[in-house]
Amino acid sequence: MKAIIELGSVKEILKHSDLFRGLSDDELDKVLPLCREEVYEAGTVIYREGTLCRTMYIVESGKVALEINLHISRAVEESATTQVVTQGGCLAHTGLVYPYIRTVTGRSLERTKVIALDAAGLSGLFKNNPEVGYMTMNNLAKVASSRLKYARETMGRILSIIFHDLKAPLAAVESYNRLLLGGFAGELNEEQKNIVQRSSKRLSELLNLVSSMIDFSRIGFGGLRMERISLAKVIEDCLETMHPLAEGKGLQLVAEIPRELPAILGAQERLKQVVINLLSNAIKFTPSGGVITVKAKDDIDYVEVEVADTGIGIPAKELPRIFDSFYRGLDIAERGVGLGLSITKSIVEAHHGRIRAVSPCPESGKGSKFTFILPKDLKK
Repeated sequence: MKAIIELGSVKEILKHSDLFRGLSDDELDKVLPLCREEVYEAGTVIYREGTLCRTMYIVESGKVALEINLHISRAVEESATTQVVTQGGCLAHTGLVYPYIRTVTGRSLERTKVIALDAAGLSGLFKNNPEVGYMTMNNLAKVASSRLKYARETMGRILSIIFHDLKAPLAAVESYNRLLLGGFAGELNEEQKNIVQRSSKRLSELLNLVSSMIDFSRIGFGGLRMERISLAKVIEDCLETMHPLAEGKGLQLVAEIPRELPAILGAQERLKQVVINLLSNAIKFTPSGGVITVKAKDDIDYVEVEVADTGIGIPAKELPRIFDSFYRGLDIAERGVGLGLSITKSIVEAHHGRIRAVSPCPESGKGSKFTFILPKDLKK
């Protein structure tokens, strides 16, 4: 519903809005002809995700929820609120950014008055007044960055809840299977044992997938909490954890970790996950009698860690894809979820680091070597 526009109040809202903050009165006067006021009752969809964005909005009063569509399956589609925008907030800012498609749905939570702006008219104004365009687009970049960060955090929380809700009943069923195999409900015959064992194996694989997806959602959407940590201690703890597994398979685990390795800013448990993943792969694909070497060194702005093995190696055709999500090698008998190395790469990159793999290992001429570097200072 359109309302009678009061230029004085509209100008005041624009002056303090996310989009036009910092513009002079004269510059705001050039924006006013592009404005009109509109009123929406509670629950009204102001604009929809996926539609062409010809109109932008500044909230004058009331509240607007930003919603994204979640395609859970072909038949099921839900929406999730990522943010609530109040007075002065900008809506449908993609009207100034190609391809001009709305990325969220805007729904009024209460009776809401907005200032509607013609997006094409604004673009024309910016061409004729570059200073106005520069300041407005700079403000827009800040709005978009903030919205993206908030949306990522919200999606991280949503996915984490979903995966945790999936994990709980699966873990319960796995526990029941263990009780059955342990004879809690009476002795099982061989056929019954085989059925329960196969069921337990599939449940274990599914639980591993859910756990991996929880990790993936936390890293991809939720970010990491950084603190000053000892990388040497992280590596030593991982070696201690994995030593029995390596020893049980007849592998030699060699470590060259300098005690003076500097502390870095990082997420301790996630970096442990990186080292554990690399060691786990090395143990899995190295036959009995092989050697796994873990080295670390200090290099001016970075700390470098490498995990090398004398195992079966990685085919050259697969090397470019080993860090892809859900990619599993074609020539190996043991298949996992296909997220281990992808998660490892995501964690390293979340620390502003890099990871690479070579095969065969240059030093031994066999197996493979994974090397990752982490900056001592995240600003590097």
